Amino acid sequence: MKINTTLSPGLSEKLVALKENIKRFAKVSIAFSGGVDSTLLLQVAVDVLGENVLPITVNGAMLPGSEFAEAQELAKTIGAVPLVIDADVFSLENFVKNPADRCYHCKKFIFTQIKDTARANGYEVILDGSNLDDMKDYRPGIKALGELGVFSPLKESGLTKQDIRELSAYYGLPTATKPAMACLATRIPTNTPITPAALTAIEAGEDFLKSLGLSQYRLRLLGETAKIECEPGDFTAIIENRLTLIATLKNLGIKTITLDLAGYNCGNMNG
Repeated sequence: MKINTTLSPGLSEKLVALKENIKRFAKVSIAFSGGVDSTLLLQVAVDVLGENVLPITVNGAMLPGSEFAEAQELAKTIGAVPLVIDADVFSLENFVKNPADRCYHCKKFIFTQIKDTARANGYEVILDGSNLDDMKDYRPGIKALGELGVFSPLKESGLTKQDIRELSAYYGLPTATKPAMACLATRIPTNTPITPAALTAIEAGEDFLKSLGLSQYRLRLLGETAKIECEPGDFTAIIENRLTLIATLKNLGIKTITLDLAGYNCGNMNG
């Protein structure tokens, strides 16, 4: 990757700490989604450990198909070939029922498969891309990572989301400006059952929003109503393309499409 920016002394120190935290291990497996965090983690791990890095990508209904495809290509450009495992999240009762701690059960389910797959391939250490900012939000899944012994070197090195974006730019990674992503199930209110049809509608709607080049967006599903959240500066793009968006979603069973004038708000479905 082409390095195209300079770093502040403070961020340089954090990068050194990150490399040292990774260097503690002879070989590592990384839960790799192709998002901002795991992409930087993979890049630095490959720099430090070379071929002794195994990225594992989980393919399941909670991840948009376009994100899965991008993750595969991105890993190859970094110099690693992901091992792909399929996760049937709809076989998990506490995913479908969508309780307040759904993320805990889902993370435990998915990372157990990641851990088993890594061990089967000779890797005992599992890394994930949790960062320092994740500690400030409602993230029940972090408990599952601790129970499974997953190590989070970005967090341990004191890296915030902004730090990670700046380091991504430093390494020339295309994810430096990529909108934050999250499991599609987070678009559905707690205790509302999650169905394949609901995730399909959310994915289709967000793929369309992505095609408009929005800086940040979510499509929240409230029964038969879709609520779009985006930055106020992107409202015009939504309005100008509303007819296509309406047709796309109505073909998937959504009756009402709304735009939240408050704009995008991370964690709107938490709790």
